[in-house]
Amino acid sequence: MQDQSKTKISALGYQFIPIDTSRSPLFTCTTKRSLYCSAECHKRITCRTFDFDADSLQCRLWEMDNTTGSIVASPSKPRSSVGSVQFSPNNYVNIHNQSCNHCDQSRYEICNVNSSTCQCPPFTYWNNGMCMSQLFQGQLCSHTDACRTDLNLSCQPTCNFTYQCTASPVIGIGVTVAGFCNGSTDDGTFGVMGPWGIYVSPFDGILYVTNFVMPRFQSFSSFSRIGSTILSNGLSQPEDVFVDSSHNIYMTEYTINQGIMYIQRPGMNLTSFPPIGRSDSSCSLTGLYGIDGVTVDSFGNIYAILSHCFMIVKWVPNSTTGILVAGNPGYYGSDSNSLDWPRFMHLDEDRAALYVADTSNNRIQKFMIGSNRTGITVAGGNGAGSNLNQLNNPSGVWMTRNGQTLYIADTNNNRVMRWNLGDIQGSVVAGSASGMAGSTNTLLSSPGDVALDPTETYLYVSDYYNNRVQRFLLQ
Repeated sequence: MQDQSKTKISALGYQFIPIDTSRSPLFTCTTKRSLYCSAECHKRITCRTFDFDADSLQCRLWEMDNTTGSIVASPSKPRSSVGSVQFSPNNYVNIHNQSCNHCDQSRYEICNVNSSTCQCPPFTYWNNGMCMSQLFQGQLCSHTDACRTDLNLSCQPTCNFTYQCTASPVIGIGVTVAGFCNGSTDDGTFGVMGPWGIYVSPFDGILYVTNFVMPRFQSFSSFSRIGSTILSNGLSQPEDVFVDSSHNIYMTEYTINQGIMYIQRPGMNLTSFPPIGRSDSSCSLTGLYGIDGVTVDSFGNIYAILSHCFMIVKWVPNSTTGILVAGNPGYYGSDSNSLDWPRFMHLDEDRAALYVADTSNNRIQKFMIGSNRTGITVAGGNGAGSNLNQLNNPSGVWMTRNGQTLYIADTNNNRVMRWNLGDIQGSVVAGSASGMAGSTNTLLSSPGDVALDPTETYLYVSDYYNNRVQRFLLQ
């Protein structure tokens, strides 16, 4: 290898011990000098640490470093020392993600045959600056790839409000990502109280939570179990939250001024619309009477569900009047042009399709943006019930990026359904198939909303009566 690496040598009387003491050295040999042991380490891209005992002449190479092991005093080996290969972002700035010819002689990265680019070697992960050693069971983590995948470990939330490397989750078993695991609650940074509308940003994976019982909106950064309050003052019945690509946060409030939306733009003061006093019970298109769900498209058009008015309206930027998208203002019904207490929705902008949880009609309706406002039932619609072709007061809905699969918060059935478009029934992916409520890690109690993470690996569920947000691994 042409790359030169720097090594820091400890004082005499020390040896290296991995955190996982069952791990064997990468390589063991006998050599005459510490310098030769260092050369053996340099030959192997996975070697990060070595120790050499001048008495026994034993040289041990390790794939671990000081994040996954320790340099400890060894009175029985007074002439043993430890060498630690020094890594810095400067080692990677000209090679990472570059074509493979940039790393064919590299000490730091290897050619990935799938992408034909320079990537981190085995047992390491990219932390947005350099390749770091993957972590072992029980170590704190803050990155998707931080844990030893060869040991079936992944970075998972724990009930002690940290993320740790643990065994990868089992499908159907939820882990708590917000709130207390046991259903208790408080109004501090750890607790959520009556989580209802949720959203996971597809851009950075931040989880946003609406607290209905303790009125506030919170955010939970990726790999953090500690919530930050976005807004709490002046709330009575917060319902839903949405975040766009510019990190503008849209928050709906059902009761204050008979319906209002708050917008928090980065670096700006909180704003709201419509102007105070504009929402009224006439269900006019100039107000947001009884607003529930919200979503926003890439042009800044805001879609709002006015559940009390049984309709959905679109607000073009800077407009003073909404445009009717679905429903009949002030009139509920069960035909294809009507809604009955719709709650939340999901916009598939690529296909100009809006999916709506038509709660009291026990169905999910699909509306094509710009069409004649006629809905198509794509899930449920067979009366309230717990059969696989039925829903019972569904509240939340999320469509996958490929536009093929819906995830539905089947609220009164205490479960989440997966429903492929065109199918006559769905399947249960979280909660009880029979509709039983519970507080164990396999059960839910009145789930209000659902969301998928940016990679569509995990399903997030607001578990209302259990005062927590649960995350489930998807197949």
